[in-house]
Amino acid sequence: MIAVILYHAEFTVAGHTLLSGGYIGVDVFFVISGFLISQILLTEIEATGRIDFLKFYARRARRILPALFAVIFATMPFAYYLLLPLELTDYANSVGSSLLFGSNIYFYFTAAQYGEPNTLLKPFLHTWSLSVEEQFYIAFPVLLLIVRRYLKSRFLPCVLAAAALSFVFCFITVRHDPQQAFYSPLTRAWELLAGTLLAYYELRRGRPRPQPLLAAAGLILVLGSLILFKKGTVHPALVTVIPVFGTCLVLAFASRENAVGRLLASRPAALTGLVSYSLYLWHYPIFAFSRLTSLHFDNGDKFLAIAATVLVSVVSFVIIEKPLRHTRRSRALWITLSSSVVTIAAAVLSAITMAGFPHRLDDVYSPVAQANEARLESTFLSLNDNIQPEKPIIFIIGDSHARNWSIALKNYIDTDRYQIVALSYLNCIVEIKNDVVTAPSRASIYDKYCIPFEKYINDKSLLRRTKAIFLTSLRPFEYTVNPFRFELISWMKSHSDNARVFVFGNYFQLDELHSCLGLMFQRKSDASICLREASYPPANQPLEQLPFFPSGLPFTYVDIVKLHCDYDKEKCLTSSKGVPFILDWNHMTAEFLTTLIGDILEKRTADLRSDGLLDFLIPPQAGQAERTASSQPNGGPASSASPSN
Repeated sequence: MIAVILYHAEFTVAGHTLLSGGYIGVDVFFVISGFLISQILLTEIEATGRIDFLKFYARRARRILPALFAVIFATMPFAYYLLLPLELTDYANSVGSSLLFGSNIYFYFTAAQYGEPNTLLKPFLHTWSLSVEEQFYIAFPVLLLIVRRYLKSRFLPCVLAAAALSFVFCFITVRHDPQQAFYSPLTRAWELLAGTLLAYYELRRGRPRPQPLLAAAGLILVLGSLILFKKGTVHPALVTVIPVFGTCLVLAFASRENAVGRLLASRPAALTGLVSYSLYLWHYPIFAFSRLTSLHFDNGDKFLAIAATVLVSVVSFVIIEKPLRHTRRSRALWITLSSSVVTIAAAVLSAITMAGFPHRLDDVYSPVAQANEARLESTFLSLNDNIQPEKPIIFIIGDSHARNWSIALKNYIDTDRYQIVALSYLNCIVEIKNDVVTAPSRASIYDKYCIPFEKYINDKSLLRRTKAIFLTSLRPFEYTVNPFRFELISWMKSHSDNARVFVFGNYFQLDELHSCLGLMFQRKSDASICLREASYPPANQPLEQLPFFPSGLPFTYVDIVKLHCDYDKEKCLTSSKGVPFILDWNHMTAEFLTTLIGDILEKRTADLRSDGLLDFLIPPQAGQAERTASSQPNGGPASSASPSN
């Protein structure tokens, strides 16, 4: 538990994150859990020939539910006052799925890769491991009873076969779907069954004699994994055998007769173990809400969050967990637990059916402004309708940034002379082979981007007529995702009529842990707070030194911040018609971009003419930018965030 807490805290020293392999603590826990539960069940079967399922599940409920419900009730007010509507809906879904012990399944389908910045803000993400454990508790006793009753002589081969199948499935799955390998009970079962095998051995043969060297070796394997495993280590996989085997060695051979046993049985270790479940439940929501409310979650803040976690966990253990676990007032306990379930379920359903109570945003982002931005954003997929033959082409391509850039730029492109083709390769797997671009989507929800991208990018008649290519990407010379972008542009240019290439820079951005709308909502402020806290881009950054700078590709860089306000935040716009310049941490809104481009075209005409951009864009007349920004087509639902790149 200590390892997991330190891993989630992400302490940094000299730019390095401490205990980067702390996630291994969960694997250690699975082995211990499988060992202890199997001991209990196997002993009961040997003694009585049966399992008292009612008693078993009642003990599990007493152990797990009271403290879990306390954390849920305690976090509800924080969620309501700090989370945006989509975030609150996600929170409600995660609470509901944790009540049903299925949060690992929910997060598999909805969360980014575990450990990524946005997952650190999900207060109940950590309950995925509790759900895996509960799924084991539900299925394992039934399967165990069947095997011991009808296949008694083959119990060991059956467990070995199940563990081997789980391990093989894990090994195969992690190569193709790391997310599933991480969250699935089928890929984690072998870790729990490793504990089962040890419990069965002890039941049949007795506890092994203490072996100081083997116990020390086991502890070294576990601690070495915690220290040496990295964030990018493929896991769970073959290397996970190391901490799993190490845990088995400690369980089997540590005792008070050797140093490892005495260390783990010491009073500090024992006390930590007593409150470990409360530590597990409380630490992640405390960290998540601390990160949300702290603009700079530094080591000092992390230490305070850990201190708060310890304090709250001890109080929770003393007041809730321990008394209710051992209370003899069973009827009162079950009435309390049942009423808690009903209350939590009602709150969860209210948050989901009310779409996260969007009216909470009205004071900082008016419904009219939200609706106007949603209407603009909904027009992207229709921009390529009615492509005219033989007309010169301007391609606007990019990741998720291409949507709003395309919507804004179309107001200023000389459409009498040029045809716009706007494409996004958002979550498309782009590859150039044999003079053909393939772009299958990573998931079906991205087909709406990838199918037209592949269709139009391979249309040689369009490429031959292409006069300009506009790249609109998150941090185009730095962003490690979609590294093919400049290779793709070079390929397009080679098939074009010597097309000009323009790379558009980004406007001000926050760090990945904060959204602009979130800051506005939490602090009841306008978008100026986002501009003040923006950490990117730095002024006068030498592009040639950036990792993806395309030295062999002739292009013009359009530094929109320099052109608009010369990096002087006091002079930079923060909103347009009530729409903030960004809603998340990096995507400019369509309404703001429309105004921003118009402002640059009007004020920096001479600079843009010398760069050749005015060969394709028309500077607005007096008031034109205002009129075009307010006369876009209607349609589309309201949205408070853009998709990931």
